[in-house]
Amino acid sequence: MKPIQEYTRQEKLEAILEYNPCRTERNALLRYLLAVRREDTEQMAYFESFGNSVHRIILNVRTYERGLLFGYTAKQFDEYGWIRGMLPIVERIELDILNTIFIGQSIDGTYAVTVDWSTGGAGGGSHPSVWDEPISDYKTAVKQGISELEQRYAYAMEHSSDSTNYNASKIRKLMAKLKEIKRQYLEPKQLSLFDIA
Repeated sequence: MKPIQEYTRQEKLEAILEYNPCRTERNALLRYLLAVRREDTEQMAYFESFGNSVHRIILNVRTYERGLLFGYTAKQFDEYGWIRGMLPIVERIELDILNTIFIGQSIDGTYAVTVDWSTGGAGGGSHPSVWDEPISDYKTAVKQGISELEQRYAYAMEHSSDSTNYNASKIRKLMAKLKEIKRQYLEPKQLSLFDIA
């Protein structure tokens, strides 16, 4: 299959119109379509610098443009031709092996927070990325991670009659551990001027 850069104008239009975007991709696809229709060579070159197919172009453009919120301006493609939006993890706050707050930080110092959680059979998680909400300071990032887990555990306790997915005993232990982490990370520390023996 030849790269889209070698398509005729009509072939590009057909390829773009054949692509079935999800709701979040529609804006980028429309911008690309308008560039081709208007024969806007500058905009077409911009879009086509992100890949050799409509699918790759749209996904890479969206990731690149979202990354701008986190200070990423370079187009860094992996070995497969994709722009990855993952942020390096600068801190892992573990309650246990399946319940963790991940704090990622971009090159401009902006943070993103995700959590892994498990309350029995139910659970989920992800890695910090440019698709998360940008957070300007570390303490706010920690607060958000704690708040997310508190919400997950509160929901799980409300539904603990489903003991397979929401194990009440496990949830209580996790809530106690989260309370301890909240105190450790967010409460002011008492400073001592003298070491009295």
